[in-house]
Amino acid sequence: MARTAKTTKTTRSTKTTTVRKTAPVAGRKRTAASSSSAKKPALGKGIGALLATDGIPESKTDSVIELKINDISPNTDQPRKDFDEEKLNELAASIKENGVIQPIIVQRRENGYRIVAGERRWRASRIAGLKVIPAIVRDLTDQETMEQALIENLQREDLNPIEEAIAMQTLIKTHKLTQEQLAKKLGKPRATIANTIRLMNINESLLDFIRSGELSAGHAKAILALKDEEDQRRAADVIMTKDMSVRQAEEYVKRVIWAKENNAEPKEHKTVDPQVALSIKEVETKLKKSLGSRVKIKISDQNTGKGKIVIDYKDNEDLDRLIALMC
Repeated sequence: MARTAKTTKTTRSTKTTTVRKTAPVAGRKRTAASSSSAKKPALGKGIGALLATDGIPESKTDSVIELKINDISPNTDQPRKDFDEEKLNELAASIKENGVIQPIIVQRRENGYRIVAGERRWRASRIAGLKVIPAIVRDLTDQETMEQALIENLQREDLNPIEEAIAMQTLIKTHKLTQEQLAKKLGKPRATIANTIRLMNINESLLDFIRSGELSAGHAKAILALKDEEDQRRAADVIMTKDMSVRQAEEYVKRVIWAKENNAEPKEHKTVDPQVALSIKEVETKLKKSLGSRVKIKISDQNTGKGKIVIDYKDNEDLDRLIALMC
């Protein structure tokens, strides 16, 4: 199968203010939290009660302390499962230079601490060789831990659609929540919760394409209109190969459904030859290693081999690097 990913450049900005003090003995909690001169308005229940405006959960008793990194363990129920190794190394280099600006949030356990939010910072700090890390310690139930981890990641847009779906499904099943209750906790419409969880019904072979962004949640939703898993796989092939927008994918799926009902075959249902797809993948991998950036080869005409090469870059500096390599 040929993979086709549409490149979208997104710039995120996270405002964080952390009061740094002289580090106490690792593992001991400070007795007083820094107080703000201006009283913040009550945010009420739901997402506002769990998140500050900068994306970090707040509590009146919060204080930043430094904990030994080896006393902290990752949360196996953490919604985010995929960590880009290259980006982790970049963050580690930044931490070596500037330290950890934003504290992680941990849950106190009998044998140490478990991460609630900030596993990426914790991983990068270990790579950077840090022995301690700034943290906020919370006494939370397992349900509260899962909720805050999910909310924190959703607020930062750190989860791919499948990670979101699994996390939501886990909260509903494990803690016996209704979709309505979960929607209220996350500050999202109930229909959004239902549509996200529904992604888990798609052909299993397509899950990795959604995780990587080669198929968006909108594309997946369109494909789910097809009940047969083989039809879903073939439709995904066509959508990615032709680099369809969500609207185009929806129209294409409607034509597939109509064709099946009328014993016809939509002309777009032709997929890339498996051997060609394998060769494309090998070339993409070689180019990625050579350029240090994600590369996609998109074939628009299988007869002539006409197509285009798409190279991702994350900022102007990365673009300059690529230009220097190729020019």
